[in-house]
Amino acid sequence: MKPPVPQSVVTLMIVDIARLLRKRFEIALTHVDTGLTVAEARTLTFIWRHQGLRQAALAERMSVEPMTLVGYLDSLETSGLIKRTIDPADRRAKLITLTDTADPVIGKIEDAIIEVRSETLAGMSERQRDEMEAILGTMKDNLLNGEAGKCVK
Repeated sequence: MKPPVPQSVVTLMIVDIARLLRKRFEIALTHVDTGLTVAEARTLTFIWRHQGLRQAALAERMSVEPMTLVGYLDSLETSGLIKRTIDPADRRAKLITLTDTADPVIGKIEDAIIEVRSETLAGMSERQRDEMEAILGTMKDNLLNGEAGKCVK
């Protein structure tokens, strides 16, 4: 007996798109020669957007385990792109900031993002792009706020 056909395939489509975007972003990063993995590039851009966060808060914002983040931070610190400093408010915590060396790398990551975005959104009108971004933003907010879990029975 065959299982019923799903009412909507949008969830699986988004999972597939996320996988394809990640693969495409990985390729784009090699074009701009950052020497970073997708995870390291993602971490670096999160730090750029949220300068001076504690490691634990950064891990939470990125939705990764703290120990996973430590590996990314170790690599970025070894490359001279970030620095960890003791939080004056809590000496057990570390604050994460970019170094000046990170500036050109951030620019290259932005170039890779623009390349992938251009390819991904080709053929869409500006209105369609805006609507899609709004819908995806709502979906992300729902998932982050746990609203999606309340709908499951």
